[in-house]
Amino acid sequence: MKEIDLVKVKWLDAQTGFAQAIPISEFLEDFKPLYNYSVGQLLCNDKEKIILGFLIMDDSDEDSLVKHWQLIPKGMVKEITKLKETR
Repeated sequence: MKEIDLVKVKWLDAQTGFAQAIPISEFLEDFKPLYNYSVGQLLCNDKEKIILGFLIMDDSDEDSLVKHWQLIPKGMVKEITKLKETR
C-alpha cells in the first residue's frame, strides 16, 4: 500500500434545523457558523474537494480498499494539518 498522509481537517459545516417558531431578529443574533474537525487519511486533495478515508484495507494483490470515507467541499475547508504518526 502506498503511503497516505494522516491529517486533521478544520472545516465549516453547513447547518439546518427546525424548532419552535422564533422571531427572525432573535434567530439572526444567536446563530453563527460552527467549525468541525475530522481526522483521517487524505485520499484526495484537489481544487473542488478533499476526501478522507477512515478504514483502509490493504490487499497486496490489488488496490487498497476504503470502507468509510468523508468528502468535504474545498470551500468549507479552513485548514489541513498533517499529523505525525506514532507507533
